[in-house]
Amino acid sequence: MAISHNPSHIPSHEIIPAKTDTGALANRINTNTQSLHDQVDKLVTLKFALAIRDAKVYRQGLQLFYHIFNAIEEILLKQIDPSNPNFVNGHYTEMFQSIYRPEMLRRENLHKDLMFFYGDSSKFEKPILEKQKEFSDHIRKVCNDKVYLLLAYMHVMYLALFAGGRIMSSKVTRSLGLFPQVAGKSYEEISEQATNFYKFAVPDMEVLRVEYKREYELATRNFLTEDEKLEIVKESQYIFQMVSEGVKEIEKHNLERIAGSWGYHLITKGYTVGVALMILLVCWIVKLFVWRFV
Repeated sequence: MAISHNPSHIPSHEIIPAKTDTGALANRINTNTQSLHDQVDKLVTLKFALAIRDAKVYRQGLQLFYHIFNAIEEILLKQIDPSNPNFVNGHYTEMFQSIYRPEMLRRENLHKDLMFFYGDSSKFEKPILEKQKEFSDHIRKVCNDKVYLLLAYMHVMYLALFAGGRIMSSKVTRSLGLFPQVAGKSYEEISEQATNFYKFAVPDMEVLRVEYKREYELATRNFLTEDEKLEIVKESQYIFQMVSEGVKEIEKHNLERIAGSWGYHLITKGYTVGVALMILLVCWIVKLFVWRFV
């Protein structure tokens, strides 16, 4: 059911679920991940502009999200297509089909951004860092076993991007020095090629967000059992923990890289602080995933 009126004026009665609806699965996820949200929020205490200093750190952050979304969408696309030879579980197909929007998919957009930075897919197609591999393997295992757990990822990993994608794109685009120079292209053209992750092919992001939330609630409210909902809430908590650990792993990886290249003495003279600021970029992306846009 599409919203047919002016997207700038969405009547409150069309916004489902209401924030006060304690039975809504999305609201239950928000309530039960609030403390984890607050913990991640505390990681980001400096201005976002200070964080954008190192393209290597930034592209490693993109890799983290690429492997997460790759695993999610691999299973989701199998689940909504009964003709797929790797089809998962027909019991939930109609539910996922009603929530799914082709515009939501992020895997290909992230692939485009990573190709811009690396120029060679073999450098990022498989996760190298331990937490990235652990998390993507976990998603495939648990969601193939219990496909309804995809609903945790469809809430946590997409809704914030629907609301905050343009903000993120704007901030990244304004980060001078993040993108390499390309002969014959302006800075605007270059940044356009490298920020696909945050862009959605829809005329109005707010409409997409409202419709997605509504279909999510209508499809899940009476279809899922209480035990399934409790498992989805628990999986949502795990998502926050693993994304946070993935960010910390990138920080550790880069500090070790610098220590190996320049020596511990130089790090103690200020480079540790510099890298920590760079890592805040990735943390800021995580912040978008936990902001209460939902």
